[in-house]
Amino acid sequence: MKRKTIAPALVMALALAGCSGSNLGGSQADSAASGSSGCEGDDFPSKTIEIVVPYAAGGGTDTVARALADAAKEYLPNKPSVIVTNKPGASSTLGIAAVANAKPDGYTLAAVTSTGLAIQPHLPETPYEVDDLQPVVQAVSSPQVLLVKNDAPWQTIDEWLKYMKENPGFKYASANTLGTASVAMTALSSAAGIETKNVPFEGAAPSVTALLGGHVQGAAVQSFEAMAQMKAGTVRALVNVGSSPIKGYEDVPLASEVWPDVEYDVFTGLAAPAGVCEENLKILDKAFSQALENPKVIEQFANIGVEPAYAGPEDFREIIKTSHDKIGAIVEDTKTP
Repeated sequence: MKRKTIAPALVMALALAGCSGSNLGGSQADSAASGSSGCEGDDFPSKTIEIVVPYAAGGGTDTVARALADAAKEYLPNKPSVIVTNKPGASSTLGIAAVANAKPDGYTLAAVTSTGLAIQPHLPETPYEVDDLQPVVQAVSSPQVLLVKNDAPWQTIDEWLKYMKENPGFKYASANTLGTASVAMTALSSAAGIETKNVPFEGAAPSVTALLGGHVQGAAVQSFEAMAQMKAGTVRALVNVGSSPIKGYEDVPLASEVWPDVEYDVFTGLAAPAGVCEENLKILDKAFSQALENPKVIEQFANIGVEPAYAGPEDFREIIKTSHDKIGAIVEDTKTP
């Protein structure tokens, strides 16, 4: 699929990224022109592999990427270094665009989530298409939840719905103007015939802080992003908008039990530029799948409230496509005019 024209601001940002010493300066076109497929056979990988995290350091995606990077080098042939570089900006599209335009040789990977591959490609300003990236491995699949303060008057989803029909305009915090949380809440609101209002913040942590401070009535986040507050009893999950129960909180009702089509998980995984050769892709898949079984990785994931959810290149591609297609209609309804 042909890439979209890159917006001027992103062109400049990508140019600066290319001057930072990273290996993101190449392109698939350059690779094709040089006649190099990027396949090295038994020599792959022969140098450092870079995982670009399109978010700031310290978040859930960054934690997952660093755990995988640290473990995977033990399973890769030749035991190369695997480094993580943070390139946040433009709702993850800056870092993903840099990887989409890198040489497709398997040495440059992106840590991708539903926001970057299922939502952003629907927007005209996004400088890449879903098909510009080759899925490598899904690492995590996390349900999303609607949180309320522990002393909120609604103890059940039915009580909340009754209140909503009498008091439309429920304000909830989320990490983006248009992100996975707002898409899930839009689907829930539409199915339930209620009116909610998204109040965007710069991440899950400030969203939960806003809820605790009484600035909003709820917060829509991934389940692991509020696990500490849930365990502390300061907030509780009113409804799970994901596809499976939350470990330790199995009593939180699934939205899909009432509205079958309301089921939105957030995937996190790794992707390469489209065109990476099959041999290199298989090596990467095998190494990262083994990393996901590493006890240290499992422990690091558990510390942030998630479990490994492996899917190989083809299965991960199908997960991305299904999420992208399902979200498309909702994104059209939630675009900012």
